[in-house]
Amino acid sequence: MKRSTTADEDHPHKRRQTLGENRLPLPVSIPRRNQDPNFVYDWIPPPGTDLDPTSMEQPPSKRSRAGSVSSDRGRPASVSSGYDSRSSSRDARSSTYRDSNYVTILETKHCYMRESPTGPLPEDIELCKQLLQQPAPVPPDTLFEPEYMQQFHDALLNRSEMRLLVDLHPLLMPTAENQFLRGRQSLQHVIDGYNDLWMKTEPIYGSKPQPDHTRSLKWSTFDETQRQKLGVRPNEKSVYTAREEMYFPYLTGEVKCGLQALEIADRQNFHSMCVALRGLVHLARTAGCVEAVHRRILGFSISHDLETARIYGYYPEIEGDKTSYYRRSIARVDIWAEAEKWTCYRFVHSLDVIFLPRHIQRVMDMLDRIPQPRDISLLIDIDDAGEAQSLPESEEDGPTLRRSMALRSRGLQPEVRAMIQTVQQQVDQQSARFEQERQEQKAQEVTLRAQLEQQTKQLEQERRERKEHEERLHAQWEQERREQKEQQERLLAQFERLVTQAINPK
Repeated sequence: MKRSTTADEDHPHKRRQTLGENRLPLPVSIPRRNQDPNFVYDWIPPPGTDLDPTSMEQPPSKRSRAGSVSSDRGRPASVSSGYDSRSSSRDARSSTYRDSNYVTILETKHCYMRESPTGPLPEDIELCKQLLQQPAPVPPDTLFEPEYMQQFHDALLNRSEMRLLVDLHPLLMPTAENQFLRGRQSLQHVIDGYNDLWMKTEPIYGSKPQPDHTRSLKWSTFDETQRQKLGVRPNEKSVYTAREEMYFPYLTGEVKCGLQALEIADRQNFHSMCVALRGLVHLARTAGCVEAVHRRILGFSISHDLETARIYGYYPEIEGDKTSYYRRSIARVDIWAEAEKWTCYRFVHSLDVIFLPRHIQRVMDMLDRIPQPRDISLLIDIDDAGEAQSLPESEEDGPTLRRSMALRSRGLQPEVRAMIQTVQQQVDQQSARFEQERQEQKAQEVTLRAQLEQQTKQLEQERRERKEHEERLHAQWEQERREQKEQQERLLAQFERLVTQAINPK
């Protein structure tokens, strides 16, 4: 126990007191008075007790951010250790991926860092080309402007990964939530994660994924019924979620610096996306529609250092019970080339506009195929109610209590079962009614969409006809103007001849 020092004790005259007067008191140990579990001093954990940052029993605030990054990798990080602790934690995070046998080990688990012989479906290959070529607006007044680019590049030379993540990464893969706040309504269902450990997942090999940047679907994208179908429960692992608030990741980013850094980033992204795709494949198998994900590009990644960025797409191939995961190279970008500096940014923008709605709709369609989960535990509890409540207070009262509880249980169970069946029938009827309303609403939407398209075509036809009519009127007016001009010229010539004849009569 450390004694607090007051201003008077720091005075020079006070410091000249004898050692006996200034001797610090010895630490006081508080003895246990009894074995009472409610004894207040027993509530205080002993010194050195650390919270497990990966324990699912703790709230998210206790198991995230700086303290948990490196402890999950095997080395506890100090909050005040500054840059050294952050660097060591990031090194520890990528230590598994530096193993020379890492790629081979993944292949034994049917994860291949290459394209398969058959490749993804042709329409998905065209999708990747479209994502690269689709024009998109770029932010104004950035350090990518020509007058700043060279100085910006020089300022990032030999700097840390964190510096690249803060200054360069947003120009390649911007934050979706910030863009939503600025009006990008298409990103309302997207959540970003930065250096977040995917705590609810099981790694394929090594440590759990922890990308520098992750884009996933928010938990609020799904209603309560859909979450029940997914079977997602707090503090329990799930193949569908990376964290409590992050469902079905579809884009990851890794930032690196130094020699051979991009290869490590590619491995990290590949592992993360294989884990993410595993959830989609599992959902497709549960829904009985594996054709919806077979050879479909379901996720993307961006790996970059200061100079170069690599964009990949990821897809599964399913043969019976076997699933293999592959990646396809989409682009390699020279970040500082004038023609390519916004390639990653435009790719991510196109991903939000084109791929994201398809990704969400694909998940929703598979969830619609999964039947409504039913809780049958209540019936089991009713059957066991007699046994659970028939413990006798004495041997003498035991047979009497057993007989009375058994009679009471047999008397109540038919009534309760009938009530449960009635409620279940009402739920089924309500579900059928909701499904019918949904189908009717969907049909109405199709009809309205068709009407809208027809009206659009009619308006376009009217616009073309109006334009043609205006062009005809303009041509007619131009013809009349020319004829009038020619007539004026003839009249003027005739007038001049008459004047000449009047002045010079023969």
